[in-house]
Amino acid sequence: MIFSKEKTILAYTVEKCPKCKKFHKRDFSEGDILFTNSSKCNFCDGITTIDKIFGTVLKK
Repeated sequence: MIFSKEKTILAYTVEKCPKCKKFHKRDFSEGDILFTNSSKCNFCDGITTIDKIFGTVLKK
């Protein structure tokens, strides 16, 4: 299109700890799959699961 602008989309992954119910947002990594075990919780040493993957449009 003539007047369309390129949009830059930043992807994020939200991890949730089922033990302490805390959320942690981080940059998306290739290979992230919803509802899989992800990493160790920084607050309670539980195992976090990927709860949400989303993107935001960066305005130019």
